Amino acid sequence: MKSIPIIAGLLVAAGVALHAQSLVSDHENYFPGERISISFSGGPGNTKDWIGIYPDGVTPGSVNSTIWNYVDGTQSGKVGLREGAVAFPSGLNLAGAWNAYFLLNDGYSILTNVVLNVTEPTAPALRPTQRTYTPGQAISITFTNGPANAKDWIGIYKAGQTPGGVGSTIWNYVDGTQTGAVALDHGTVNFATGLAAAGEYRAFFLLNDGYTVLASEPITIAAPVVSGPRLLTITPASGITNAYPDAAFTATITNGTSATVVNSSVALKLDGVTVPATVSTAAGLTTIGYTNATLLPVGTSHSYVLSYSDSAKPAVTYKTTNSFIIRNYTNLELPAPLVFENFDTIPEGEIPSGWTRKSYTEVQNPDLDFGNLDSAAYATWTAVEAARFEGRFITYSDPNTSDTDATDYHRVNPPNPANVVNGKVLRDPLAQGRFLFADSGYRHGAGQVDYLYTPDFNLTGKTNVHVAFKSLWEQNQDSIAALEYSIDAGKNWLPVAYFLDNPDIVKDENGVVDAEATFNNPQGDVANYTDDDGNAVGGTYGAFIAAPISPALAPFIQARVNDDSVESKRYERFKLPAADNQSKVRLRFAHAGTDSWYWGIDDFGLYSITAAAAVPPALKLERTGANLTVSWPATAGSFTLESAPTLPPGAWTPVTGVTGNSTMISPTSSALYFRLR
Repeated sequence: MKSIPIIAGLLVAAGVALHAQSLVSDHENYFPGERISISFSGGPGNTKDWIGIYPDGVTPGSVNSTIWNYVDGTQSGKVGLREGAVAFPSGLNLAGAWNAYFLLNDGYSILTNVVLNVTEPTAPALRPTQRTYTPGQAISITFTNGPANAKDWIGIYKAGQTPGGVGSTIWNYVDGTQTGAVALDHGTVNFATGLAAAGEYRAFFLLNDGYTVLASEPITIAAPVVSGPRLLTITPASGITNAYPDAAFTATITNGTSATVVNSSVALKLDGVTVPATVSTAAGLTTIGYTNATLLPVGTSHSYVLSYSDSAKPAVTYKTTNSFIIRNYTNLELPAPLVFENFDTIPEGEIPSGWTRKSYTEVQNPDLDFGNLDSAAYATWTAVEAARFEGRFITYSDPNTSDTDATDYHRVNPPNPANVVNGKVLRDPLAQGRFLFADSGYRHGAGQVDYLYTPDFNLTGKTNVHVAFKSLWEQNQDSIAALEYSIDAGKNWLPVAYFLDNPDIVKDENGVVDAEATFNNPQGDVANYTDDDGNAVGGTYGAFIAAPISPALAPFIQARVNDDSVESKRYERFKLPAADNQSKVRLRFAHAGTDSWYWGIDDFGLYSITAAAAVPPALKLERTGANLTVSWPATAGSFTLESAPTLPPGAWTPVTGVTGNSTMISPTSSALYFRLR
């Protein structure tokens, strides 16, 4: 038998011990199909921390886990917990040794593990009715599948002791006596006075007055922990500089064994003013929540003070203060749309009526299987259900896809609360229902090239035309997303935006984007294909755009972050200046890559947005050695970049050397301020 299955681990970051973790199974031995409960503590508190059970000797990530759940007991992972219990109601079906692992944040970094066993259904078994008892507390132990000898017996030994080598600490025959008059194959043996000394013990089911072990289970004797409530999680974390614009507050408190939170005592203050927090209690946890009704300004400092009392006599009062700074964000104001499509009624595999698509993606698996990213189902732009990206996919048509790959496309649709629309922070996954999706990742083939065209929209009499949509883009080193529009039914195309990996954007010595070099320079890892006329196409980023390549495209090139699953999950909005009062406005979406992530769009709309409703653009500063690049969105319109040495009032003067929407400067003063006018 294994020793008591409590194994502690240590999460280490930058050489500093942060939290000690432990896992404890409710039993050491289980029958096939029997409910398993795994308690955990000391976790990092991520919503995607999880517990997976694997056959003994199998490394997590090398194959799929046999059963698993996130720490909140679900397979969606909505609540981050540092301690709790995860249940597997249907247990495991195969007898043998198993390992339960505590794993970090949707990955395979092992925090700690615990060994457990599944026995044959007919094997002898015993079960303490509790895992932990207090000194002197009555102990009850049930047994099943015994050989039915009157002298079969239950003995409790200190951990590490071998029956027969030393005497048991306490014992009884299976009929609960020390005479052994009744033969039983199942029943309950009681030890009314329990065990006096704290420590680790093991209960043994032993054969016919001898020392042959039929089964065993661990027992812990521990003095009761006298404790009050403990704060487990709190958001926003103290000291962060990227708090959400509405400063949404949540805290979870675990109730102690000796005292619990008095809900009526809970008080929450934001910047010294009491706010109406919600308080609820379930499963031993008290949860406190509050969301500010208005958005807080970018870069402003704030603090929450949470206080509460417990039920002890006299009561103990607890208080914690969290200070934080609001992240950079833009409140995207959208009026009623001129045109709108949310794709929710579009069947999977199709696109809206009037839209068209063209694919040059190599297809090696002709199956229309939406559970297989390598199949023909994902060879072109297609409507797909957002819920699929909470589950598992076959990748590269491999039925033995590892857990790592099978769940990697959870990255497609994560929440990104930096998105704020009409004063509301978007905390849910960006795409809802169905959305249009073009995939390049986890596919065989030389390349994936997909084009999507809207129908022609009649915008006669409409001005200040903008396009806006939820964009689920993830940049890869060799992929490009291109958005363009036409006002003559697709004969000529105008630029809207081009997403590229920053190192592939060519700049001159002054940091100015060279659009011609960026689009025309050959790239060894960029997609290639043969068009309908038999021509070889590809090898440059410009091969996938329809607008004429010239220096005028520079302001529309946007650097996106490689392999970042959240950064480019944005509600995008772009002005279409040539679309005003036009009767044939068409959009073109292009995605090209070689096994290079994906692009999804949802809630596509065209809007007439007045200058007053348009949100001012945000400045971006990037340091390169001693120089500083100042830029702003290419679609912002006509602005003049100005600088001043002090604030306020400051003497604002135009910055020289600006090309398009950016410039590189060499600061010569200790402080310098910038603004757009």
